[in-house]
Amino acid sequence: MSLNSFLQFFVTKETKFFPIYIKQSELLVHATKTLLEMVKIDNYEERKLLGRQIKKDETDGDELFRNLYKMLNITFITPFDREDVNELAANMDDSLDIIDDCSKNILMYQPKRIDSQLIETANYLHECATLLSDIIRQLEFISLNHNDIIEKCDKIKHIEHVIDSIYSDYISNLFNNETDYIELVKNKNIAETFESASDVLKNVADTIRTIVIKNS
Repeated sequence: MSLNSFLQFFVTKETKFFPIYIKQSELLVHATKTLLEMVKIDNYEERKLLGRQIKKDETDGDELFRNLYKMLNITFITPFDREDVNELAANMDDSLDIIDDCSKNILMYQPKRIDSQLIETANYLHECATLLSDIIRQLEFISLNHNDIIEKCDKIKHIEHVIDSIYSDYISNLFNNETDYIELVKNKNIAETFESASDVLKNVADTIRTIVIKNS
C-alpha cells in the first residue's frame, strides 16, 4: 500500500479534482454528439462548423488537464493514488484528442459519402461517452456506487468489441466492393480513427475499473 493510500484512511480526502473530471466528461459527451451530427450531414461548410465546435472542446479539455496537473502538484492528500488521479485525467484528455482526430479526418479527406457503419460507430462512441460521464459523477462515492460503476465499465468494454466487429466487416466490405481507390483509402483511414477512438474510450473505463478495485 502506498503512503498516500495509507494516509487516506485518516485524513479527509481532497475532492476538488472531481469537478474537473466532470467537466472533462461533459466536453467528451458534447464532442461525440457533435461528431455524430457531423457524420449525418453531407454539407462540407456545415461539417466545418461542427468541426470547430469539436476543436473547441478539445482545446478546453487541454486547459482542464493542465489545471488538474498543477493542482495535483500542490495537493497532499488525493481522493485516490496520485498516479491514478493523473492517469484518469490524461485518458480523458486523450479521448477528446481522438474525437478531434476523427473530425479532422472527415474534413481533410472529404469523402463522397459517409457509410452507415461509420454513423453506427459514431453513435456507439457517443453512448460510451455518456456512460463515462455517468460513471465520473459516481466516482466521489466509490464504495456506494461500486457495482453500478463496474457494470457500466463492462458495457463500455462490450461496445468496444461491437465496434471492432463493425470495423472488421466494414474494411472487408470496402476492399471487396469499393471500385474507387481514392475513396477506399479515404474511408479506410476515417474508419481506423473511429475504431481507435473506441479503444481510447475503453482505456478510460479500464482506468476507472482499476481505481474502483483499489479503493472499494
